[in-house]
Amino acid sequence: MKANKIFAALAALTLGFAACTPTEEVEMVLSDSQIVLEVGATHQLTANVKVESWETSNAEVATVADGLILAVSEGTTIISAKAGAQSKSCVVKVNKKTSGGGEGGDGAKLPYKRVWAVLMDQVTYDANASIIVCDARVDDVENNLWVWASGETYAAGEAVGKNAFGNDEGYLAMTCVAPDGWSGMGFCVEKETSVAGLEELRQAILANPDNFFFHIAMKSTDNASHNISFFNDAAFFSVGTTEIDEKPIFCDFVRDGKWHEIDVPMASYTSVLKTFNSGDNIVCTRSGAQVGAQLNLDAIFFYEK
Repeated sequence: MKANKIFAALAALTLGFAACTPTEEVEMVLSDSQIVLEVGATHQLTANVKVESWETSNAEVATVADGLILAVSEGTTIISAKAGAQSKSCVVKVNKKTSGGGEGGDGAKLPYKRVWAVLMDQVTYDANASIIVCDARVDDVENNLWVWASGETYAAGEAVGKNAFGNDEGYLAMTCVAPDGWSGMGFCVEKETSVAGLEELRQAILANPDNFFFHIAMKSTDNASHNISFFNDAAFFSVGTTEIDEKPIFCDFVRDGKWHEIDVPMASYTSVLKTFNSGDNIVCTRSGAQVGAQLNLDAIFFYEK
């Protein structure tokens, strides 16, 4: 896939460094000294000490907030982190964004070891059959997509253009219609083999959490905020301009009408997964009360890197 990738990381849990108070004995080190991004992509910078302030030398090229860099336009900028008397920098080069979507044709090849599929078109599924260990996709028999008060919260939207894998197999498009409350839906998994496969996934995550991620592709042109939950609402993260319920991971993507990928580290959720019993809703979405907002989803799966 060639869509922009956003790596949504919970700083306190996924940093490669242990945060500590800067002292003269501890030299400040950034996770990167130089990076290259495409327009619209993000990258999380971290440090081995507590950073007091982040700055960019050119906000027209890239912005930074709490170490999260957003590439805005082509060019080069310097991101600086300050902690006490220390200051370290990272050179950020931003290139023109390539067209989104996968290779198309015979299906996009996924660069992962194992995949647990929730929303994936058949062409792509067939192209990756050798690495897909669990098919938890909707079959309208035992695995279903349930919309809360169908037609009153979400209504079916129009899928326009290619899907996140770059082919014409379609994607899930929903329109928010609830004027006062939340729109919501869930991928309810009850097929015995699917439930067993997801339980295998949970156990694998707990055994080696750093190797597993939740993946979802989204596109939009509005500013609506959404909450994505998985493993029967055991784990949440928020996507959009407003953090929902102050859940642990909060990210966004460029609202340019093109596909963007979000990868969420499962290492952030090991505590809640220890007590989860597989079954029911493997993925749920909620959207804020913004009538007419679009929720476009594709490429929903868990993977082992």
